Amino acid sequence: MRNEELGMRNYPSVTLMGEEGASLSSGSLRLYAIPNSSFLIPNSAVGCVDLYNYDPLNRRCAVGIMVATEYRRQGYALAMLRELSHLSPRTFHLHCLYADIAATNSASIALFQKAGYTECGHFREWLCVDGRYVDTIRMQLLL
Repeated sequence: MRNEELGMRNYPSVTLMGEEGASLSSGSLRLYAIPNSSFLIPNSAVGCVDLYNYDPLNRRCAVGIMVATEYRRQGYALAMLRELSHLSPRTFHLHCLYADIAATNSASIALFQKAGYTECGHFREWLCVDGRYVDTIRMQLLL
């Protein structure tokens, strides 16, 4: 049986690549998501993952994710977060990844939950969005 017949969806896979010589030791790092498929232009990024607020003592780092408009809602964001969770313990020696997400951003909260992150904090009026303050949900993934 094919995946579609079983009710399963084929999710894309990506490779996360930093610029040559870039490292997390500076406190932040941008990794570009290159799709692992032959039907897209080779070496074309579909988005990126930012690692920032790196804390080497406690081996944790904040995560931000961006997907190019034309690649949204195709599974790339989830593929990027999953690839990052596999890379982080080995490559960056991290114990924890976390993300601060506007409480009003239900799509992003659902994405991080699907990637295995759990809510671990709530910050009241933490972000200013369009001139008004909104709460933030902190989500974390223990690696």
